Amino acid sequence: MTSELFKEITQWQKETFPHGSNVSKLKHLEEEIVELMEELKSTSPNSQNIKNEYADCFILLFGSAHINGYEYDDIVNLIRDKFEIIKKRKWGKPNEHGVVKHIKEEKVDEEKELWDEFLRK
Repeated sequence: MTSELFKEITQWQKETFPHGSNVSKLKHLEEEIVELMEELKSTSPNSQNIKNEYADCFILLFGSAHINGYEYDDIVNLIRDKFEIIKKRKWGKPNEHGVVKHIKEEKVDEEKELWDEFLRK
């Protein structure tokens, strides 16, 4: 996606659905994800229906982000920053649905650590 296409899509959404909110777009996205999953189960991976469902999902997600104040460059930067975090994580094993989640590391409570250090003195 280009910045120009992002602007065209979000402007069209604003004009066509003036009462749409970031939440309403996400609710619609939920429905589109179900449609995408159904298509993935029943159609060849390169079918036009699957391509269209993916596009619907991206359009709705980008529209929601835009209503929340994010522009194209913001989204690209958010994705880049999050990807750097994701690459450093350790990953578990897939569950029964094939979903793999990251292993959460225990976070040290800095205040508690400082307090404990103070008490040891």
